Amino acid sequence: MSNFTKKQKLIFNILLIVFSIVGLIGFIFYLTKFINLAIIFLSISGIGFILLMIIWFVFEKTNKKGK
Repeated sequence: MSNFTKKQKLIFNILLIVFSIVGLIGFIFYLTKFINLAIIFLSISGIGFILLMIIWFVFEKTNKKGK
């Protein structure tokens, strides 16, 4: 992550925090036996982390082309 710009690092950090909070909310719903809401929030969090990995690879590819 050393070759990313400050803006790209900020995007990653914000998205990591947001998806972690969504996952935590899903876990809290799971503990309080609201299984349907837990499934929804944990699914959103999981899909978000997968999208974040895709964004990571796209940023790496664009940064390598710029060099």
